[in-house]
Amino acid sequence: MPSVTGTDLFVGREREMAELTAAFEGALDGRGGLVMLAGEPGIGKTRLTEELMAIAKDRGALVT
Repeated sequence: MPSVTGTDLFVGREREMAELTAAFEGALDGRGGLVMLAGEPGIGKTRLTEELMAIAKDRGALVT
């Protein structure tokens, strides 16, 4: 599902976002875990994080 942060369209990372969202939902349910984003500069690690932060804020989580 494409989402918009600011004015930039975010597409093509459905699998990664599903995994991150599942980890976040697990945390909300009290399950611990660890997610590590790693890769070459410029592949979108920051953007994935920003998208997850937006999801977390929409669900009422405190994001700092």
